[in-house]
Amino acid sequence: MLKLPNELAITQVEILHQNLLQELNSKDDICLDISDVIFADTASIQLLCALQKHLLTTHHKIIWSGKSDVLTHAISQLGLNQYLILESKD
Repeated sequence: MLKLPNELAITQVEILHQNLLQELNSKDDICLDISDVIFADTASIQLLCALQKHLLTTHHKIIWSGKSDVLTHAISQLGLNQYLILESKD
C-alpha cells in the first residue's frame, strides 16, 4: 500500500511518479491510501489518470483506501469521477 502525501501538488509529482513506478513492479493491483490528502491539483490527478489507464491495459486496478473529500471533489470538478472511481475498500 502506498500512502499518498497530504498535498498532491505539481511540486510532488516526480516523487509520486517514482513511488508509483515502484508499486507497479509488483505487477498487481495498486492500493493507494488517500486518507491524508487535503490538497490535489490537476497535475497530480493527471498522474493518477495515467496510472489508471496503464492498469486497465494490464487488467489491474487501483484499490483506494481511506477517504479524501478534497480529492473526491477535485476529481468530480474535472469530470473524471467515472474514470477515477474513489470507492474505498474501508
